[in-house]
Amino acid sequence: MGTLREFIADTEHRELLDWWFAARGGRAMPSRADFDPVEHPRFLPRIFLVEIAGTPPHFVNRLCGTEIDEQQGYSMTGKPFEETFAGALLDFTTERFADVAFNGLITCYSTIFTMEEDGARTRFTRLLLPFSDDGQRVDMVLGSRIQAGDVTRTYRALLTDPQATQRHEIAVVAAADVEHADVTILTA
Repeated sequence: MGTLREFIADTEHRELLDWWFAARGGRAMPSRADFDPVEHPRFLPRIFLVEIAGTPPHFVNRLCGTEIDEQQGYSMTGKPFEETFAGALLDFTTERFADVAFNGLITCYSTIFTMEEDGARTRFTRLLLPFSDDGQRVDMVLGSRIQAGDVTRTYRALLTDPQATQRHEIAVVAAADVEHADVTILTA
């Protein structure tokens, strides 16, 4: 399959991954202190920071870019996942973030988002990168969400179409081996 950088199609996601590589230096992953959103103005509208908080751990949006909030129709900053997602979308999103937070994986995937107001569906790609203050436990996730295009079929139709399912792959790789290891592809 190749490395994660080779798998990622979007230039902006590759640039954010390159920044992550450089920021971590010889560590397994960079810390939140290494990332100043203001130093990355081009990424700002499409990035988010999610904290792993509490016991049991749950995910809280600490920063969401303006483009993401506009697409959602409300501000997600400061809100836990349980207030921003529901049902299957909450389960899917939580699973992807758990891959990063509890298994030390970098994840890149595509997903379908449906606007409640008009039922319009849009495909997004997401890149999730771990941050750790102590070098071992992931305490925050840096992510980027980029609109990839409109989807004209229902989510259920996409899930039952074998060709569509294969186009919605989830790529994961251990953060410690990301520069050299081949990605593992999970089908959604």
